Amino acid sequence: MRKNIKTKALSAVLTAAMSVSMLTACGGAATPANTDAGTDTQTEAPAQTTDAQTDTATEVAADPVEVTGYQEAPMLAEQVSSGKLPAVADRLPGTSDVFVETLDATGKPIEIGNYGGVINLTGAGGGWGLSRPTLESIIRYNTDGSYYPNVIKSFEHNDDFTEWVFHLREGMKWSDGEDFNADDITFWYYMCHLTNYDGKKSWAALKETVDGEDAWAKLTKNDDYTVTWTFVNPKYPADFIENGDFKWCWAPEHYLHDLIPDTEEIPYVENEYYESTGLSEEDVLANAQKKNIDAATVKDLGKAVSYNFWNTSGLPTLNSFVLSTVPGNSSKDDTLCIMDRNPYFWKVDAMGNQLPYVDALHFNTTSEDGQDLLMFRSGEIDIITIAMQDIAATLADLGDQASLREWGTTDWGAYQITFNYTNTDKNYAELFANKDFREAMSICVDRSQVSELLTDGFLEPGQAAPAEGNVGYSEEWSKKWTEYDVDKAKSLLEGCGLVMGSDGFYDFADGSDLMITFLAYDGGADDSYPVFEQYYKAVGINCALKDLEVSAFDTQIDNNDWIAVMGPHTPIGGASLKDRAAPFVPIAQAAEWYGEYGTYYSTNGAQGVEPTGDMVKLVELYDKWRLTPDEAERDKYQEEIFKIHEENLWSIGYLKAENSYELISNKIKNYADNLVWADCYQYANMAHYEVMFKAE
Repeated sequence: MRKNIKTKALSAVLTAAMSVSMLTACGGAATPANTDAGTDTQTEAPAQTTDAQTDTATEVAADPVEVTGYQEAPMLAEQVSSGKLPAVADRLPGTSDVFVETLDATGKPIEIGNYGGVINLTGAGGGWGLSRPTLESIIRYNTDGSYYPNVIKSFEHNDDFTEWVFHLREGMKWSDGEDFNADDITFWYYMCHLTNYDGKKSWAALKETVDGEDAWAKLTKNDDYTVTWTFVNPKYPADFIENGDFKWCWAPEHYLHDLIPDTEEIPYVENEYYESTGLSEEDVLANAQKKNIDAATVKDLGKAVSYNFWNTSGLPTLNSFVLSTVPGNSSKDDTLCIMDRNPYFWKVDAMGNQLPYVDALHFNTTSEDGQDLLMFRSGEIDIITIAMQDIAATLADLGDQASLREWGTTDWGAYQITFNYTNTDKNYAELFANKDFREAMSICVDRSQVSELLTDGFLEPGQAAPAEGNVGYSEEWSKKWTEYDVDKAKSLLEGCGLVMGSDGFYDFADGSDLMITFLAYDGGADDSYPVFEQYYKAVGINCALKDLEVSAFDTQIDNNDWIAVMGPHTPIGGASLKDRAAPFVPIAQAAEWYGEYGTYYSTNGAQGVEPTGDMVKLVELYDKWRLTPDEAERDKYQEEIFKIHEENLWSIGYLKAENSYELISNKIKNYADNLVWADCYQYANMAHYEVMFKAE
């Protein structure tokens, strides 16, 4: 469990951000309005002013912005003068196709910036680190859950939702100046994705079930700037554009054509656009070496160039910043990793200034604990994630040189515990299924004292419930079963059929011992367990902690060999069904709180334990949510799912969810506050690094 904590003085939450009207969403784009099947609809967003999937193109409150000409950074103008680059007008789409960025993700207008300078960040970290501030995807979300076309200019669907059409931006280019068009989408799909060359032939948006078997969409190139995805069954927005884990659908055909193998491991997939390359594993690895791409196997190469492509130096992208090709600065693992401005980036501000404003992002890998904070204090780093306990002292030292940004998380409360509802021991399974037991385990703990002991009073008492300002928030839910009451807890436990033994701990009615062994991993409950243990034992629940290395922990969960968990690997909660449904709907073998129920669902009943009661209702409502084109209906089904969680409280949380915090240099402008750290929002991408600039 993370230890970042929140001060009472910094208790601002996401209410303002999440209540931003869809009419003032980023760039003026709104969330899809209510739709009836049978309409042919289109969404367009060159100026981010039209509404997706509506029966007519609906203008939103923000006036469309049309630019009449383009300006560029001085460093790019110099390259134009020297003949190294084409003129800016020749590098960008035309004014009817260029993306004009006017608002941040909370709906606030962005300030027109100045060019130049570098934003210094901490090390890139894992495989996705370089992508977080830079990745451009099919659609982009705002904090209120609305979204708009991003890389693509617009999208539309036919009457029965079996066809989805993507319209591209004419004149848009890759970072090396080559045209970006429909060929790059057909190439990605047939040569990289369906062959599983990218290692990710799993995106739910592009597959369906036909006659009991997995089937994949047919992709058709209509013309150079239009493609159509065709399905046998209706593919509604929830399963396609919103929640299909469908972040991109392109790869640079002109660069990758000689890196595509036809081998037993990566076999060619018949299609009307590309013939087999006939290249062996040795061929493609040799070709990769010529492009300075090192890979041990074809599988490694495919993932590097068609999935985690932002980490591959020299590979053209559509992103705002491109990995440097200078040795020593060209790897995420370098002490100083540099991502340079993309000279062909296809977004401008309201004045026609090509974005991004800054020349580069610098990722500084530090070697010692605390070094990054020291570098922030000295001005060597501009933006840093910071633990709450370090904020006050750092801001006091720096004064007006730095300010705080708060990122709302999607967690449903902190210090969660959950139980194995599919435990093979009937005594435990029946006990955990009894809501009175869960209520007793919740109210037997003094949350105010827990707050003081574990967070110095920074995190307030609360329940495993959506945070204020987030989708599904309910004050009643956040306070449910939170009043400390030992006598009532004992009464509830005895009402569950438990019998107090001579040792002062409850036993099952058949006389067998009740022992709640909490699993934890990597020491995550070392600090918190002793605090909770005293309350559980005081009320008569004998308990113990078993700490495991994370892989052993996951194996024990997968094997259904556990009783309870403290600090789940996948805690209950989430931003909404648009983000990740698996943490709060039992549709996969993913979250501890539903255990083998999720295995049953994900294997179509071949394995696991068949859900009953409200667990079944969750899945039924989720399926209804997926299979309706009407957003109002989807909102209703999601609300019902949340109500079922409020009624059951399958996981118990003892304190309100903690947020995440960043300190930023006050030289950095256009960094929004009250953003949301979530997968569908692409984490740091919601900050829109391309519009940040450094004031002198």
